[in-house]
Amino acid sequence: GAPPGGAGPPAPHAEIGALTKAAGREEFMYTMLNSTISKDTTLTFDVVIVGSGCGGSVVAAQMAQAGKRVLVLDKGPYFKRRDMSSVEGESFDKMYDRGGLITSEDTGISILSGSCFGGGSTINWACSLRTQDHVKKEWATEYGMPMFADGTFDAALDAVCSRLHVTKDGVVHNGSNSVLLKGCEKLGYEIDTAPQNLADVSWWQGGGFVSCGDRYGNKQTATETWLKDAALAQTPAQFADRCEVESVLHKGGVAHGVKARIVGADGVTKYSLVVNAPIVVVSCGSIQSPALLLRSKIPDPHKQIGKNLRLHPVTGATGVMPKDHEPVRSWQGAPMTTVSNVVAAGPDNDMYGSKLECPIAHPGITSALTPWKSGAEFKKNMLNYPSTAAIIVLTRDKYGGEVRIDKNGVARVYYKVGDHLVRSLLQGLEKALRIFEAAGAEQIVLAQFDEPVILPPLSDPKGREMVLERLIKETQDMKFPLYKVPLFSAHQMGTCRMGTDRWASVVKPTCEAWECSGLYVIDASCFPTSSGTNPMITTYGIAYMAAQGLVQRQASSLPSRL
Repeated sequence: GAPPGGAGPPAPHAEIGALTKAAGREEFMYTMLNSTISKDTTLTFDVVIVGSGCGGSVVAAQMAQAGKRVLVLDKGPYFKRRDMSSVEGESFDKMYDRGGLITSEDTGISILSGSCFGGGSTINWACSLRTQDHVKKEWATEYGMPMFADGTFDAALDAVCSRLHVTKDGVVHNGSNSVLLKGCEKLGYEIDTAPQNLADVSWWQGGGFVSCGDRYGNKQTATETWLKDAALAQTPAQFADRCEVESVLHKGGVAHGVKARIVGADGVTKYSLVVNAPIVVVSCGSIQSPALLLRSKIPDPHKQIGKNLRLHPVTGATGVMPKDHEPVRSWQGAPMTTVSNVVAAGPDNDMYGSKLECPIAHPGITSALTPWKSGAEFKKNMLNYPSTAAIIVLTRDKYGGEVRIDKNGVARVYYKVGDHLVRSLLQGLEKALRIFEAAGAEQIVLAQFDEPVILPPLSDPKGREMVLERLIKETQDMKFPLYKVPLFSAHQMGTCRMGTDRWASVVKPTCEAWECSGLYVIDASCFPTSSGTNPMITTYGIAYMAAQGLVQRQASSLPSRL
């Protein structure tokens, strides 16, 4: 359980610094190449990597340790721990792509993706689920890539989980996760502890703020692990932030570098940067990677770049626990430490179902899901925030959307919520509502309704059951109307699909582009289908496997003479 204490202001930097030093987690400071740029510049490296998240960081470490001169570019800023405010609105503005305001073109799904040094690993929630066996089997058999089932990929997962300190032993559950655990156990639903990539899984005050970066250095992000390994290699990798790559340079089906705009030494002026490199690795995530390839006019005869977008659409509900219940205080402790697979098989029993998990639900996000009837009612509902637990339904989507670019080369997301997805979301949402009732909630809040649904007291079990069944039926009748019920995505996958069939994929099983040698796409965009789990570990694993292959193929070539 959680210790007492309210939210309070974020702890001062000096106090956190003393704690992290005592725990042996002193901060590693990166040097950015930007400080050397004061004019339009051309540089030459062995490998240029666009993106510093779960894909790019692993490749940077592996290639630097193999003696290659590596440059990692990221369009987002590098945040030292003292630069992280832990304030929700400010962090969204500065650390998320487009300030956290990306939506599908019909506004039906709000999309959260990281845009800072370390990528999504900097702002994700530390939930470290491995790729599921049925997904590995699907990718091996239906997509012709046996490495996902013959032990090769499992060895890569073992390696990345070891480096990221992934464990579920001793994990302490916060208030929201305790509610999910209690409700599932009472109903006999499957529930398990979700492994965490944390140096210390015991109670940790800053855990509820990891969506704003981790000032404690406890979450083993790319900046705490793989990028650090790259920087400390015998041939140290170099890094640049605030560097927006406009295009991949290629000729005759061969990549030879990138062209970018970079903020120079004065912190304001942007300069042209050309990086010449025989190996170009695109690791910008599933929205920006296809956009970069499309802007670059990479040959795409089968029109696959940007297709097959998967989003793991999420709906959610909140439950207000009674005053005599232990305070929930969902902003405290690691946010996502439990996972239920009770509906993972899905309504069609095809393993395209949902997981039930607990989100970070800071006041901004919570308010977006709180019904509006009047100012006074809204305020009354938000005052229940300390007693409110949240459960999300995270759906493994079977059918995909698309990323295109507009006339300015900016990524646009097209995604329609289809019948299969709606049925899966509703199946998961029904279970979430039952869990809240079983855990003893006195109110349930859903975006479908203009006011909270009040449950009768625990002393009236029949009354509670009647209200619950009516709520479930009304929710299933209403579904998720556009402009009324928001859906969210924090996981984007599949837009540069990996495969053995060049007609239906963008990259080979090695992650090298079919139509452009020397160009690799290594991030969640190369997933053949949606993973059905938080994709961090799967992305790291694919990156490790791809990087190992790259190193082995490069081993026979001449060492760097640069």
